[in-house]
Amino acid sequence: MIVAGKPETRLPMSAGRQDKHGPERASEIELKLELATDAAGKLLRHPLMSQARDLPDQGGALHAVYYDSTDCALHKAGVSLRVRQRNGRSTQTIKAERKTRGLALDRGEWEIPVEDGPDLAAAAGTPLAPLVAKDAIRQDLKPVFTVDTDRRAFEIKRDGATIELALDDARTSTENGAEHFCEVELELKDGDPTALFAIADDLAESLPVRLSPVTKSERGYRLLGQADVTPVKAGRIVIPTQASCAEAFQMIARACLSQIIRNEALLRRHDDPELVHQTRVGFRRLNAAISLFEPMLRDRDSETMKAELRWAGKKLGLVRDLDVLIARLRKADDQDRGPQVLEEAVRLRTEAFESLLKTLSKPRFMRAVLKAATWIETGRWLTRRKPSVRAAREMPAQARAAEELARRWRRIRRGARQMTDLSGEDRHRLRIRIKKLRYGVEFFATLFPGIPARKNRKALLDLLEGLQDVLGKLNDIEVSETLLAPPFRKLVRKAAGDTKRRERKLLSQAEKEARKLSKAEPFWVSAPQEPGKA
Repeated sequence: MIVAGKPETRLPMSAGRQDKHGPERASEIELKLELATDAAGKLLRHPLMSQARDLPDQGGALHAVYYDSTDCALHKAGVSLRVRQRNGRSTQTIKAERKTRGLALDRGEWEIPVEDGPDLAAAAGTPLAPLVAKDAIRQDLKPVFTVDTDRRAFEIKRDGATIELALDDARTSTENGAEHFCEVELELKDGDPTALFAIADDLAESLPVRLSPVTKSERGYRLLGQADVTPVKAGRIVIPTQASCAEAFQMIARACLSQIIRNEALLRRHDDPELVHQTRVGFRRLNAAISLFEPMLRDRDSETMKAELRWAGKKLGLVRDLDVLIARLRKADDQDRGPQVLEEAVRLRTEAFESLLKTLSKPRFMRAVLKAATWIETGRWLTRRKPSVRAAREMPAQARAAEELARRWRRIRRGARQMTDLSGEDRHRLRIRIKKLRYGVEFFATLFPGIPARKNRKALLDLLEGLQDVLGKLNDIEVSETLLAPPFRKLVRKAAGDTKRRERKLLSQAEKEARKLSKAEPFWVSAPQEPGKA
């Protein structure tokens, strides 16, 4: 998996800081790929491996014991404590997740040799220290699961960077069960992180690999019933006011793709309508981000990437539409027609979800997501010399945001003022424009600091969400009639409570929300000037 923004400090493992009395501190930048358990041989025969240098001292049999309290206090705090044995030597490792997780795993890591079990005195100065300072946690620490790994390690040089590739055939075990898995870890030892993606892209051309957000410790906690299956919603994106368009787009796109990957990983294991929704939202946000920076994304590779992302995102559409219909049918609770229509909707949804799971496991879907990560980090759009493209990349993101938000706002305001005369199709298009503008407002929030801008931004978001919600309900009425077979279509309206009266009420509400929106004040008009400029 990857981070929503490249790390501010890139310390390879060999460049860690050694405290006089504590473990070595390093920043681990790692890309993790999930590999089918029967595909390890194919990876070893991949042309890329002919350039790799075998690292026998880094491989072999690894036995790791993870420690935590009975209530998994360390895991809940985002900290892991492990003692790993290799070649008769034991190493204690403390890892701490960053609050924001993106594409490549970017974690704080502290290592120290130990004799046997954990050395809690070595936790000083690490995120583990305040946890084990509590008597209840310290006294309750015990082994909670093990990970046994057969590792083959290699060093690969790519574009001036040094990458360590580890092929792990592993088994996580608890008292109540075990999981066998295979993964590839690409760890940056030196150089630019973009090399990680270039190597991953090479592997994806011929191997069934997918970007994985799941760490070995998470697999263990999952077996313990401590997995976090909460759908991942879009987080706040912090773009510096002096960022260029290229920098801003990468920050935004990483965050969107991270939302897709984390939700999709959960969705393959849990049938949850909200996971379907948030995965789809991730795709829509990424497509919106691409449209906001369109002038610098006009090359052939970018066009191919856009098409693949649209294809992947659309695969979630039918399941999501049926989820919405089922929720509305259950809420309406029509005793005459409701059960009959609901049963048919649930049946179709079951079939659609099974089809979706098959799509998520198809090589095309896995490649689309991985290639999106590669494209964001190393795409041709970053190096094209065409003057207009270079100018678009180097343009201040703040200026682009103000220009693009204003253009979209003018178009939406025109549509809002014509709400009474809009057809159903026109209302649907307006809703999509509103949604994209709302995403843009959220993306660019930190480019326009200050209390007045913040107040105007919140007010605008509230109004956009209000009208989008009403238009969405009107669209749900039209979509619901197309989801079921003809014999059921006449029954859907009544079963879902979609009376003519309700539709008129929603149209009236839409007109009211549109009038309020058309009077809103844009927050991007008075962008703050750079210090020292008049």
